Amino acid sequence: MPPTRAISDKLTRLYGKRIGRAGIAVFGLLLTAVFLTFGSQVQSARLASVVLAGGAGALYLSQSSFWSVTADIASGSSGSVSGFMNMGNQFGGALTASLTPAIAARFGWTTSFFVAAGLSLLGAAAWLFVHPERVLAPAAKLSQSLDKA
Repeated sequence: MPPTRAISDKLTRLYGKRIGRAGIAVFGLLLTAVFLTFGSQVQSARLASVVLAGGAGALYLSQSSFWSVTADIASGSSGSVSGFMNMGNQFGGALTASLTPAIAARFGWTTSFFVAAGLSLLGAAAWLFVHPERVLAPAAKLSQSLDKA
């Protein structure tokens, strides 16, 4: 088991899914924003690489929640929901690969790191609205509800 998932699972057992899943994601994304902001301000390339690596590590901490929550909320459809989430992540990664250097070319690398930090903050805020204990309705029940309406 990856250490990040072990942390999430331990906190879930102790404090429930809201803290163990969504709380870890919020914490990891906030920490990512801090590392990105600090990393863009240091003068030493070595220190910047260490600090930015800390940002990547913090992002990986939150990543365990992405997969755990899809399994929690999607029950029998977790494969489809995970696949949809992964597709969105791949689009975001492709966009980042072209957008980051474009922002850096126009406004400087510091700004591109600030944009990434801002997006991390938005992601952390979005996780405040995630409730891993709420299971999505199966498609059959959803279509029955729609038919009755």
